[in-house]
Amino acid sequence: FGESLVLPPELSLNESNTELQNCPRPKFQLRENDYVLGERKMGGNAQSIVKDGWLHHTSFLWDYDAHNMQYLTLPDKRPDYRGDRPHDEFLVKLKDHYDGRSTKHEFFGHVKSSASESFELEEVTTGEVLGLMNEKFGGLQGWFDGKCRTKPVRV
Repeated sequence: FGESLVLPPELSLNESNTELQNCPRPKFQLRENDYVLGERKMGGNAQSIVKDGWLHHTSFLWDYDAHNMQYLTLPDKRPDYRGDRPHDEFLVKLKDHYDGRSTKHEFFGHVKSSASESFELEEVTTGEVLGLMNEKFGGLQGWFDGKCRTKPVRV
């Protein structure tokens, strides 16, 4: 956590977009809160800005089983550019547009390399992250119950 970094969400999303544009392929852009290739989503973002830190999380859609898309419903809240398109017409597999000879591990290597040009990166293990969560927030549940604005919904 270290030094505080205060950035408005729009700036930090655009900053991360700029960094990721340096990856060799594909060239994608930020649209609303999604990373897109053309009109199709290939990544989503979440951010948390608190007093002592800033966390930006991106999920890239490398691959998925198209058969499983039938189980997903159209969400009530969705970006304007999506319209009423079903998942299989809205999402895109990143692996199909990156480079047929590349793997997701190589892609993330490019992301790390690009990010390291502007940010100081420190690789840590999952155990180290969980230890930090326990120390600073009383564990993951402490984070959810306290500083995190995302709350689980029970049905």
